[in-house]
Amino acid sequence: PEEARGNVWDIAKKPQKGHFERDLYKYLWGSFKPERIFSVNQIHPRNTPLEVSLLIQDPHNTRQVRYNVRQRTSDLDSFVYNVSDGHSYWRQTVREDCLALSTTLKRFNFSGEYQTWSASVKYLKDKSNTDQRCAGWAKFRSLIITSAVLQYDERTPVDHHLKITENMTEPVISVCDNNNNAKCGKLSFVLKKGANGEKIDPATAGFSYTTRTSGSESNNWQLGSLLPFEDVTAPIYGENFTKTHLMYPYGSNPQANQGLVAFQFYFPRDDDFEIEIRYVSNAEQTATPNWEYDKEATEKEIRAGFMKNFQVSENNADFECAEASLASLLGGLAYNYGPLVYSRGGMSPPLALFSGTPSRYGFHWGFLWDEGFQSALFCQHDADLCMSIIDSWFGTMESDGWIPREQTRSQEAKHSVPPQFQAQSRDEANPPTLLLPLNFLLRHHSGRPDVSVFLAGIYPKLLTWFAWFDDVQRAQAPSDGYYQWKSLRGNEFFGSGLDDYPRHDGNLIAKYHIDLQIWMLFFVDSLVSMAQVYGNGAQAETLRHRRELIASRLNDFVDPSDNLYKDILVLRQHLNDENFLFGDHKTFSPHLGIVNMFPLMFGYIKSDSPALSATLKLLGDENYLWSQFGTRSLSKSVTSNLSGEDYWRGAILINVNFLVLRGLKLYYSNNTEATRLYNALRTNVISTVCGNWKNASLFFETYNDDTGAGQRNRPFNGWTSLITNIIAEQY
Repeated sequence: PEEARGNVWDIAKKPQKGHFERDLYKYLWGSFKPERIFSVNQIHPRNTPLEVSLLIQDPHNTRQVRYNVRQRTSDLDSFVYNVSDGHSYWRQTVREDCLALSTTLKRFNFSGEYQTWSASVKYLKDKSNTDQRCAGWAKFRSLIITSAVLQYDERTPVDHHLKITENMTEPVISVCDNNNNAKCGKLSFVLKKGANGEKIDPATAGFSYTTRTSGSESNNWQLGSLLPFEDVTAPIYGENFTKTHLMYPYGSNPQANQGLVAFQFYFPRDDDFEIEIRYVSNAEQTATPNWEYDKEATEKEIRAGFMKNFQVSENNADFECAEASLASLLGGLAYNYGPLVYSRGGMSPPLALFSGTPSRYGFHWGFLWDEGFQSALFCQHDADLCMSIIDSWFGTMESDGWIPREQTRSQEAKHSVPPQFQAQSRDEANPPTLLLPLNFLLRHHSGRPDVSVFLAGIYPKLLTWFAWFDDVQRAQAPSDGYYQWKSLRGNEFFGSGLDDYPRHDGNLIAKYHIDLQIWMLFFVDSLVSMAQVYGNGAQAETLRHRRELIASRLNDFVDPSDNLYKDILVLRQHLNDENFLFGDHKTFSPHLGIVNMFPLMFGYIKSDSPALSATLKLLGDENYLWSQFGTRSLSKSVTSNLSGEDYWRGAILINVNFLVLRGLKLYYSNNTEATRLYNALRTNVISTVCGNWKNASLFFETYNDDTGAGQRNRPFNGWTSLITNIIAEQY
């Protein structure tokens, strides 16, 4: 089954010819561990990749190191991507206590086997010493760079290793093939000091190092516990200084193959300092890139591409917010490899997932419904990146059409998540938001031959995915065409993506979910459009019949008392009763919130229907969903608002605000009230997100509906990045 499913991003298998083979090299290197403060990662053909990471000594305990992003707790902590195109260039600004750094990664060759890149970690003197809280810090600080071979799957043999010279004085590492010791790449380190970037001798910077012999690559991701330190007094920059430095040797023979090598360099806090890391995949290659490339020109080119792709001008007052939002999202790209845990026992085969991630701090692995929103931006930015990510997700689809909704595949991701949240239930869905980027490709790029080939290949997988939804998420009722989210946990349907949104009332619980009904209608509509190009007449006709049935059920969700679309509730004992439909009198959910907006989001309310005016009235009423900061997730009038976990109970979330704006703009622009609400809501959402960003250089997971203040995880580079599309009015 693993071989049959295939996964282009599991590149232990030979990729397809054409588009994806080209993409394989395009994304072979990148900053694909978003949880790291800074790292350069390889997507390796046998999933034993090379990783180069930055570590910072804790100034309060110099035997401890920090290498992962922290949730911001003060203005002395921030991790902000400034510019990125997602495949050839990344630049970020880091503030870690009293240490301000700029990191960059520039790839020079990425179209074939010969790969070269340069990474830089630059200490920003002028931004590091401006706060009085930093006055008592040590005169010298250090940075540590680790180079490690990782082993994602212990069943996969490690096929390369690191080599250093004995009694080394120059920080150089050979990266060699286990099967051919003469076939080596090279990592070299250049140190620069002062405003003019004068090159300095590593010995001057208190250079020290340690190594770890090959054989434990599966644990090399646990950097903090692997490095040994000792306190010594030694000259640094001509001055004796007591430092905590890396101890060598560490259970290692320098003549042996190494799995990990760590270098440490000191620098004075009152001067500029930079570590440049240069990589060539073939040390024998005579042609090397221009390492001293023009960063300003590189960033100018990326900015020009951003303006072209999103049709937004530098003169736009929110241009910088939009640009930073996309850069933050691209800085969250992740590659993970490994098995998934099933909730009913057992594990999946190890597979790869190349994806966006919601948050570098809190959620640095793949989430299915988040990905659709994230890829709405990826498709606008770079169709190749978008297709690679979507293909990767479908590469994890089981043979019956189920795609796990939360994928903690790597050991590192599993380490961050409690076991009960790692396990995936095979009857739990997630909204099919991947249809949003797929529809964008169909509308805007289907004329490209490679995009057309991609869509033709995805189409049968979409049919399988739809068939799984249609079977497993179908409501257990005597009539067909109704749907309910499965895998109920207490009173919450986590599969809906709306977690703690109230879907019960006492002993009554929702059996027929209006949001899922709309998702299924959108799903089948999307398939009908694709079937006309990539399917056949019989498939298109079958899908149209299915579409008619699902659409015919929509009227059952309209509450005649107020003309709003709502969940339909039943007594709990009837939730899984196949012989019970509604009863003589339907009971509608009393909770008003974002769920009632789903028919509007996708244009399924007829323009002359009383339901449209009722829905617009609900949206624009300050006593219910309207807030000067955006659309509330739950009505202000609901008694459960702001109770319990308080996630989908009143807070403003940008993904559903994007969908509301999308619906108003695409389907109801001829309606005067819809247009008024669109303009006002768009202004409110931009003011909220960009106002917080301008004040704190942060994007947040949610925003308070009373104050507009950012809440929960930060930095949050997932669906909040849709603010870029909202500013550009690209839906």
